[in-house]
Amino acid sequence: MTAVLLALALASTPLSRAGEGRGEWRELTVQLRRAVHLLQAEDVPAARAIVEPLLTADPNTTVRTVAGMLRFREQRYDEAVKLFDSVGNDANVIDDAQLARNAREVTKDHVRVEGVHFTVSYPRGKDEVLVPYVLDALEAQRTALAHDLGWVPPEKVTIEFLDSPRQLAKMSTLTEEEIKTSGTIALCKYGKLMVVSPKALVKGYEWLDTAAHEYVHFVLSRRAGEGVPIWLHEGIAKWAETRWRGKGGESLSPYSAALLKDAARRNALIPFAKMYPSMAKLPSQEAAALAFAQVMVAVEYLTASAGPGALARVVEGVREGENAEEAVARAAGTSFDGFLAGWRKHIAARPMPAGGERELEKLRFKGDPKHGGAHSDLAEIKDEQARGWARLGEIFRERGRMAAARVEYEKAIARAGGTNPALTAKYAVTAIATGKDADAEKALLDAVRGHPFYAALHVNLGRIHVRRQEWPAAREAFLLANRVDPFDPEIHAGLALAHAGLGESELAARETKLAQLLAHGEP
Repeated sequence: MTAVLLALALASTPLSRAGEGRGEWRELTVQLRRAVHLLQAEDVPAARAIVEPLLTADPNTTVRTVAGMLRFREQRYDEAVKLFDSVGNDANVIDDAQLARNAREVTKDHVRVEGVHFTVSYPRGKDEVLVPYVLDALEAQRTALAHDLGWVPPEKVTIEFLDSPRQLAKMSTLTEEEIKTSGTIALCKYGKLMVVSPKALVKGYEWLDTAAHEYVHFVLSRRAGEGVPIWLHEGIAKWAETRWRGKGGESLSPYSAALLKDAARRNALIPFAKMYPSMAKLPSQEAAALAFAQVMVAVEYLTASAGPGALARVVEGVREGENAEEAVARAAGTSFDGFLAGWRKHIAARPMPAGGERELEKLRFKGDPKHGGAHSDLAEIKDEQARGWARLGEIFRERGRMAAARVEYEKAIARAGGTNPALTAKYAVTAIATGKDADAEKALLDAVRGHPFYAALHVNLGRIHVRRQEWPAAREAFLLANRVDPFDPEIHAGLALAHAGLGESELAARETKLAQLLAHGEP
């Protein structure tokens, strides 16, 4: 963002209208500096209150420049571009001007749906399936944060779903390579939430937790401005991203927990200062996973040791001008060095999540030659003989020989263990098809403990529950799958059956419509 440069430039920018007094010039400069500062802090409503009267009274070049920045952050992209064009090639706003043009281009065919406190902007077509779920999740997240922090912004917030990492790069200052390298999939910036649609990923991802995570950033920025450092911003957002569906701190994977414990043992934790200016600048998805684990567990330790009101006390302290480290130390009742020492002890003593150590389940982007390919899931089976049996099972399954395929998958699982979720899901398909529901269920439940975000495991559990007419369990299984891969029409067809079985006719009708949209391109 070029706002800092602009703020400095304002001190020497003359007004376009002749005859202005020196005092009026100084007052205008003070007001515009204040507006720029507010835009940096994501406080669009307060900036609007300053800029709108100025734009009406005296729309000189500098006022139009700041107004363009405001319109960009209001998602009024056409107006932003016109304002920027009217001031020419001002070096102070060239980045914002290009981002506004890019945003206008990317979102020109988007559909906008208004909720109570959120607006969803999405590409016309199958992304419609995202809307009801993200609105419900964000409303629940808003309620939870109001409880945890004692305040949430009153204004309506826009979330923009994007088709690809390339679009996210166009809408931000990150490069596509940085996005893919770090596994960055969403951003909160420029007065909005930007989230890559799960359709861009080979196996989807936890998109609702991600949307909730970005909203935490929005709330923190609005409440405490620029005083919250990256490590604390990300730590609170990571800890609180599951608050919309439960308690905080539920998203730490077995892999990340093991990575954190090992790094602490080797004295190889990433210094908080190196997380600046963004986690997206870290050199790999592994480094990003470690960094997020560190800061999430730091917040976990803070809330565990200082009580549920600790986060509100920290945020309010920073808002009132306190240094973030001092605010954390005060909330924890110790020095910051004492807090860090307690945090390291907490890491060492923290029990491993169910499932033990696993490999990092990286975000795999469609269209990337490094992600996907024939038998790509099964290629991750390290044991060569187990991998061979699994591939033989694939051949039998493709030929409709389900019993033979099941036998080969069973041999592969027996040799390699149930650590590969794709293998377990494929086995479950053949076990269900051959009447071995109980065997399929046992294997699926074992796999889910280590891979809670693998959609195909939940889909197969949903199939079993539907066959048994276990409607609450079926609904839960398909909703878990939907949190990762909402573009599978079977998920919505299964939800339609579950809701109907529970007498939830309106939800059943909605899910039927979404299933038809995904299956046929129309409701």
